[in-house]
Amino acid sequence: MEPLSYRLSTGLEIILYTIPCEEVSSRWLDWKEYDRGPGIFSIPSDVYLGIRAQGLHDADFRQLCEDLKGVENLRYLNLAENRGITNDGMAAVGSLRQIRYLNIGACDINNQGMDFLPSLVNLEYLNLSYCNRITEKTAPYVQKLPKLKYLDLQGCIKINTGGLKKFEKKGLVIYKP
Repeated sequence: MEPLSYRLSTGLEIILYTIPCEEVSSRWLDWKEYDRGPGIFSIPSDVYLGIRAQGLHDADFRQLCEDLKGVENLRYLNLAENRGITNDGMAAVGSLRQIRYLNIGACDINNQGMDFLPSLVNLEYLNLSYCNRITEKTAPYVQKLPKLKYLDLQGCIKINTGGLKKFEKKGLVIYKP
């Protein structure tokens, strides 16, 4: 009997990473490269999937989210430095409720682009580093994430010490040097 697997088909250039389910980690360096897209991939059910995509714009990102909807073992989405992803495109990530780790550092988004966050009910790790246009007005969206344990706000220059207080909640570690 063949082990259960998930199918991913995409026409986009992405890098797929995996980690054994029992070793899941929020550290991107712990994940091992599995394959590169575009293509059709079969992902074993005993590993979690992480996706790294660069050079995306809104339309590409919406397509990637559509491609990933049925991949139940998707846990990590690393979109750091995709300055072509704006508020319009970022809304699409709200359909990926299975993700636990989201890195959208240095994407071209502001406070209004964060209204997708509350739909990510399983999110544990959120990296917003160097999102220079967000302010403490993003805090209400972050507060609605029931499982969030770690928030990276490094380089968010519009969030001062007073604004940082609005993000605080029990069990949440905030990184902002």
